[in-house]
Amino acid sequence: MSHPSLKLTHQHQMAALLYRATFGPQINEIKTFFDLDISQWFEAQYNAPASYHLPQLRQALLLSNKPKATTNLRVGVWWQYALTGEDQLRQRMAYALSQILVVSSVGVGNRHEELAAYYDLLIQHSFGNFRDLLKSITINTAMGRYLTLRRSAKANPKNNTFPDENYARELMQLFTIGLWKLGSDGKPLVDHNDNNIPAYSQNDVQELARALTGWQGGHNEYPMEPREQDHDTDQKMILDHYFAAGQTTEQDLDQALDVLFNHQNTPFFIANLLIKRFVTSNPTQQYLCRVAQAFIDNGNGVRGDLKSVLWAILTDHAVLKGQASSHSHNGLLKEPILMAANQARALNVTSLGDYWEVTNNVRHFGQGPLQSETVFNFYLPDFAPQGEISSNNLTSPEFSLLTNHQMLSIHNRICAVIDGYRATKPQQWFYNINPFIAVHHDPFAFVDLINDRIFAGAISTSLRNQLMDLLVNKIPTKSPPRRVETALYTAFTSPEFFCQEFNA
Repeated sequence: MSHPSLKLTHQHQMAALLYRATFGPQINEIKTFFDLDISQWFEAQYNAPASYHLPQLRQALLLSNKPKATTNLRVGVWWQYALTGEDQLRQRMAYALSQILVVSSVGVGNRHEELAAYYDLLIQHSFGNFRDLLKSITINTAMGRYLTLRRSAKANPKNNTFPDENYARELMQLFTIGLWKLGSDGKPLVDHNDNNIPAYSQNDVQELARALTGWQGGHNEYPMEPREQDHDTDQKMILDHYFAAGQTTEQDLDQALDVLFNHQNTPFFIANLLIKRFVTSNPTQQYLCRVAQAFIDNGNGVRGDLKSVLWAILTDHAVLKGQASSHSHNGLLKEPILMAANQARALNVTSLGDYWEVTNNVRHFGQGPLQSETVFNFYLPDFAPQGEISSNNLTSPEFSLLTNHQMLSIHNRICAVIDGYRATKPQQWFYNINPFIAVHHDPFAFVDLINDRIFAGAISTSLRNQLMDLLVNKIPTKSPPRRVETALYTAFTSPEFFCQEFNA
């Protein structure tokens, strides 16, 4: 689909869009935005060659001379493309999808090529149709292992075995329709006692599990295949939809996915989760409905077009005006990985070796790509810390990661990246400190550089004043590296940097 013309003239709006749509703005992108209609930027991102992880992982494995792929190599590829990939919007969307359609090494184990192949499915379908994505992840080998659909077979009373219900339950609860029935406005429906109405029953789980039997095999990038003798061919009833007897493994799967894809809940459920990953933890009902409508119909009668959904999420008029949140505080708290990516891209970090390798990702940040502890992601979408947020009936999912211990680890990692200009060993992260050294003696020029490089021109007045006071009154000019390190640490640990919050 083609997008309507949209021109941004305010630098804060441009910075905000890039923070949302990429792993962090870089100064050259802001300059490009001044000359581009936003629809042109989106089209360029759609057409940028996709950066696939599995081929790069295999290349890194070859260069490293390791016997098999490791967590550090796989996560290193993720960071390589998050920080340097030209297809930023696609990589950012794939990461958001990975937090909804969860697969994790905690459950799949050390099958890192298989995990990379799963992530590549998310990359492949990031701008495609949600229905196609649903089928691809369902028959993917890593998903089959993780949620135990692989080798699920029809009931065998003699052996007292039954179809595995794990994937059937999560497919409904987490991947499509959610727990509660929603109305045409996306609000939960209630019964005569004012209680939410469940979206599905245990019987629906059991019937869907029967429909999903018969998928076997698969390895790395190769999907599972149907094994008809293990498939339950009897008639079924799922969410009030009749499944005729005698259907094949694939026919039952396709009908089940059609039922869930076309369910009234799905546009609102997926829209809400994606909005929370890109824009705000507390979207207004009107904003949510507009995004859900883009899922229902992309303007050309197509349902589930993720390009249309992503455009609606990122360019809605309320988003551009800073009015997308149901509360006066817009935006969201950056999850640690996004904060770290923003820092690295602001410094133009690169790896000194022929490939990227990252250690202790989860220890540093409390999270890592395809490394969540459970299928519920690193945090629940409706988490609200006690205090002002919960008392105002708001959510802030990312706060559940920011324990005292984790904040210490995050700050240590921020310091380590700032110290990266000293790096000399292969695979270490390195950036060039000289542009900052060159202006350290001039507080105005130094703060302007920090504003451009770290905040894409959107630094707050209070932080600007804090940095000016630091440079003028507290750090002597006779120690340029210390001045730079201290100023950068102050900027990167500021509330402004930790929060994705912009007001037009």
